[in-house]
Amino acid sequence: MSYLSFEECAIAIGLIFVVSYIVRKQYKAGRTNLIMFLIILMIVSSAIVDLGSVSIDYYGRSAPWIKTSSYIFNLLYFITRNLIAPLFVLYLYSSIDIWHIFTATKSRNLLWFSPVAVEMVIILLNRSVFNIFSITDDCKYQRGPHIVILYVISAFYAIWGVIMVVRYRKILNKDKFAVLLFMYVMILSGMVAQLVKPDFLIESFALVMSLLFFMVMVKREENQIDPITGATKYNEGLERVSKNFITHKPVSVILVKIANYNNITLYLGQSKYNAFLHGVTDVLRDISRECSFPSEIFYLESGLFAYLGEDLNDEVISEVANSVKEEFIKPLETEGFSVMADVRLCVVKCPEEIENFQTLFALGTTFHHTLPKTKEAHFYKDFCNDRDFKIRNEMNEILFRAIESNGFQMYYQPIYSTAENRFVAAEALIRLQDRFYGFISPSVFIPIAEATGAIHEIGDYVIRTVIKFISRIDMEELGLKYIEMNLSDSQCIEVDLVGRIQQLIEDNHINPSSLGLELTETAADINPEIVDNNIRRLHDYGVRIALDDYGTGYSNVKRVTTLPIDQVKLDKSFVDMVDDPQMWIVIQDTISMLKEMGKEVLVEGVEEERVARMFTDINTDLIQGCELIQGFYFCKPVPADEFLEFIRTHKADVMK
Repeated sequence: MSYLSFEECAIAIGLIFVVSYIVRKQYKAGRTNLIMFLIILMIVSSAIVDLGSVSIDYYGRSAPWIKTSSYIFNLLYFITRNLIAPLFVLYLYSSIDIWHIFTATKSRNLLWFSPVAVEMVIILLNRSVFNIFSITDDCKYQRGPHIVILYVISAFYAIWGVIMVVRYRKILNKDKFAVLLFMYVMILSGMVAQLVKPDFLIESFALVMSLLFFMVMVKREENQIDPITGATKYNEGLERVSKNFITHKPVSVILVKIANYNNITLYLGQSKYNAFLHGVTDVLRDISRECSFPSEIFYLESGLFAYLGEDLNDEVISEVANSVKEEFIKPLETEGFSVMADVRLCVVKCPEEIENFQTLFALGTTFHHTLPKTKEAHFYKDFCNDRDFKIRNEMNEILFRAIESNGFQMYYQPIYSTAENRFVAAEALIRLQDRFYGFISPSVFIPIAEATGAIHEIGDYVIRTVIKFISRIDMEELGLKYIEMNLSDSQCIEVDLVGRIQQLIEDNHINPSSLGLELTETAADINPEIVDNNIRRLHDYGVRIALDDYGTGYSNVKRVTTLPIDQVKLDKSFVDMVDDPQMWIVIQDTISMLKEMGKEVLVEGVEEERVARMFTDINTDLIQGCELIQGFYFCKPVPADEFLEFIRTHKADVMK
């Protein structure tokens, strides 16, 4: 029975890698894969020539050409074998994604190149100047005294590699860090074994086995490529981008957002939508290749793709962005369906323009909302200093900061009673004062808070603060009947909403009727069963319920009649149309209808005396039915202390 030698096993395994790289064209897939392919070729070549020299020596010792052939095989062995260590150093620089550090200074390039050049000179000048090895007259291989130089140089590259792995361990995942260190131990063991026992041809086998271990544990393509989209996986993308920021590697990022991905999913169904995403990846990859834009394509979920490429000039980047725009102007064919993708583009350079991962990720998830809706590519440098954009882009961080450091404040806007000729209530309105950006409008931060879920914490803050405010003032002495506040759509469907509010009311010893809650028309449509249950329980408990922004939604009269609504607040849009004779008739009829239902009517957004008088004209019985008015004409929203001072002053004036 015959057995394969270590060298033969190394050659067999190595050739599998070579064929795999060639068939799958992985050597074309970027610098890292190309260097790895060269390493594999060097390992396989060194194993072949090493085995060849032994075979020739064993089978044809009496032939006259044996000595020359043996010398050539050994010479080739030293050339290929001694290129492996320096190539692996290059591989580490590329795979750790710190190639820019390697190319940053000429001294580092020289430090890498010089030992390689010395090795090659020593090997090529063997016999004439140096004595690394020799072949005796009886065709036996003998080591020379200068072979130690090659081992010293190999040790130099090995130490260089180990230092790199240890130094950049924080940007390597634990598996890769452990595998790389284990590879060095395994390779070193093979080198020492063959150094001590030259006839024990284990070194190439140790090299190829360590490589096999590395491929299995770390560089499995299925761990990096999403089989659905064909792009690099989400987690791999996050790791790669985070690593770039740590190493300060200059890269260009082109964000490609399919803004209508939800509609496409509904149109195609999940299976065909997956095929559509794969088609988008193929298009983006073709564009990258045609524009000579060395990059990797990541899919970051929710219709967001990203090119991550070398820091090229704006001309190349603009060419890529323009090609993407032109490609997606036309429909994309997917399994018999024509799909129009609403693609938005944003270009950013890191770390030149964005210095941290959080800001870049926030940009990727929001830029299609915060920037003008256009097919043209947005360049981050052109709008990064715009205050409104920066606020919208950093809103998640701003909200977190406000929640953690009490950046929110409650303002109060008085509500005027036309019947009693005084202020009888107020609406509590939240405001955000950021330490970096100052005042931020609720119209900016509320929608984002609702989208991110932060609205629940903000809502809890509002409820606690308003109830506590009511508990510390003398409502009767101030002539106030209630303070009302808005409930977000998300709060209305919280299953524990009623219990929390009841507990706060009891803990602060206030009358439930001194608290009013406003819900919008859309809130009732989200989950009618839960909303209806919450509103009825709160109303039965004694809390006042108002329907806010009446007239902006569906204005479903059935909703007004079925829910326990005490008050209906007419939206400012009604006020804006009072000069239209036809609309004024509609407004009068609306107020009349609501009054006949027994609802209290409040008009919002009154800013002029003329308009206020239209709604308070006591000579018209119909309009007299509109009991309450709120707006800048009387008072804008003000902080709690200013509000109390305003109410006290106005009450004193009324009593005179």
